[in-house]
Amino acid sequence: MRAIVVFDGDCALCNGFVAWLVRHDDDGRFLLAGSAGPVGREAPEAAGLGTAIAASSIVVWDGGVGLVRTDALARIARGLGWPWRVAAAVRVLPRRIRDGAYDAIARRRPRRPAEDAACGTPPPALVTRWRSRLATPDDVAELAAR
Repeated sequence: MRAIVVFDGDCALCNGFVAWLVRHDDDGRFLLAGSAGPVGREAPEAAGLGTAIAASSIVVWDGGVGLVRTDALARIARGLGWPWRVAAAVRVLPRRIRDGAYDAIARRRPRRPAEDAACGTPPPALVTRWRSRLATPDDVAELAAR
């Protein structure tokens, strides 16, 4: 089942993670949406999370419950092949501990000014693949209908 990953396009760490995801999501299970764009605002809203959450957390939504922080990362890991799906085991840790670590990293994440032309720009080798994974409003509508 496909899911939309909403990420902060102004965050270098988030962009790096999404580049990693594009490289390792061979089956194209995850669609991408920057939090500042229309789909990046629509998907968390449709998931019942509100639009502000994606500015401070990665969001994954597959038409059901919207997931954030380490629950979102575990969902992504579960959707990938070996050896990455093993990382979904992080869910055995109490949420307070794993999300505490997530929040500590998020507070220190490298951010770029919004006017930086590199923000949300995929590495040159991934441009075509990255763009093929961009979610559309139709993808949000399709997931919402499930």
